Order: sequence, then C-alpha cells, then structure tokens
Amino acid sequence: MTLQLKVPKIACSACANTIAQAVKTVDPAAVVEADIKTKVVTIQSVKPENEVRKAIASVGYPAL
Repeated sequence: MTLQLKVPKIACSACANTIAQAVKTVDPAAVVEADIKTKVVTIQSVKPENEVRKAIASVGYPAL
C-alpha cells in the first residue's frame, strides 16, 4: 500500500533519512521518498498505516 503523510517537522535531507530509517525498522522492504519542500512523505509498505505512523512519531516526526 502507498501512504502519503504530511510531516510538518521535516526540514532537511537528514530528517528524511531519519524518517526512512524509522519506517524500515517496521518494514525493511519499505520504499520511502520525502519531499522536503511540500513536507510530504510517500511510503510504500505492507505494514498497516498506524504502525508506520508510530514508527515516524517515535523519532520525533509525527505525521498529520
């Protein structure tokens, strides 16, 4: 499934990398792309949305 999440706190490529690493802790095969300008993170994952959201929030980037 593909998720598009608005992540207001994302500000740079290091933020994007942190988010990607967090998602990969719950789904190592996930594909994560972040657009820093629009603050939208696109995630392709087999895991449920709530698990992905929890993983991102756990590293300080709660998604709206």
